Amino acid sequence: MAYAAASDMAARYSNRDLVQLTNEDPTQTTINETLLTQMLADASAEIDGYLESRFALPLSDPPALLNRLACDIAMYRLQALRPLHDLADARKRYEDAVELLVRVARGEVTLGLAADNVEPPTAPDAVLTQAGGDPTNELPPRVFSRGSLIGY
Repeated sequence: MAYAAASDMAARYSNRDLVQLTNEDPTQTTINETLLTQMLADASAEIDGYLESRFALPLSDPPALLNRLACDIAMYRLQALRPLHDLADARKRYEDAVELLVRVARGEVTLGLAADNVEPPTAPDAVLTQAGGDPTNELPPRVFSRGSLIGY
């Protein structure tokens, strides 16, 4: 499942940049939607790689956050195809996106999928630990948890 479409990229980035990044021919004036769609599919697959250990996929109603992350990852991949471009800004957005996905996979950050304070179903065979928890059970149990702090 793709978390973003070509129209999402067009809403986030300038048409000029997308035309330049998706076409080998500098005389082209339109976005190569085939390449753009492929980059978005690749970005979505990368996101799924992080999420599949924690969530049952495909997500029935993916949050807007995944749309932004897919666009940032796809833009980085497009710019990486063009060695003459400055990759610093795209690389930073990509690294931020991956860092956030790692934190979601660890359970440190939620996707905000459930409005009723109930976590979405986890993937079969997922191993979840509480953030800050002790897998060896040598430390005392947590005093505060997400469940005990609901409403505060």
